[in-house]
Amino acid sequence: MATRSELVADAAVTVLAREGLRGLTHRAVDAEAALPDGSTSNCFRTRAALIMAIVDRLEHLDVEALTSGPAPDSSSITAVAASLADSVARMTSARYARTTRARIALLLDETAREAMAEGHRRFLERLATLLESAGLDDAPRAARVISDLLEGALVHAVSVPQRRVDAGELAAAVERLMRPSA
Repeated sequence: MATRSELVADAAVTVLAREGLRGLTHRAVDAEAALPDGSTSNCFRTRAALIMAIVDRLEHLDVEALTSGPAPDSSSITAVAASLADSVARMTSARYARTTRARIALLLDETAREAMAEGHRRFLERLATLLESAGLDDAPRAARVISDLLEGALVHAVSVPQRRVDAGELAAAVERLMRPSA
């Protein structure tokens, strides 16, 4: 069962994804969470604290989305590429699309940038570890390049209504980035 802080943070993610930064108010979050007025303020006194709670919740939900599928066979570059592409496709599904929209909205908020950069650093470390276990020599560099591709696919899928993630096409592109050039 979710704690009150998690309930409020989830509602804040939903408000941010739907209304953007201008619509993100303590009162709007109270209404979204169906809580009495002042509940959000009791959990997160300031707007900055509320935004930091959103950043933390987004990272938690991203990790959940990335790990909710089958664990990749890290001995196979093809399997790792497919797993990463499937994760991006999952993150653009109805269940996770709001987190991607909220993350995009946060890019405009100065308060969130440093915390988001720290979360991105942790993601790159996890990705580099996975790529290293798949046998990539320069895993940190590959993680940065692959992350750029995956994040671009996420942004396009959320910001362009006709764009859908083709997991097979994305997996092939990730795999090309993982293979040493000839």
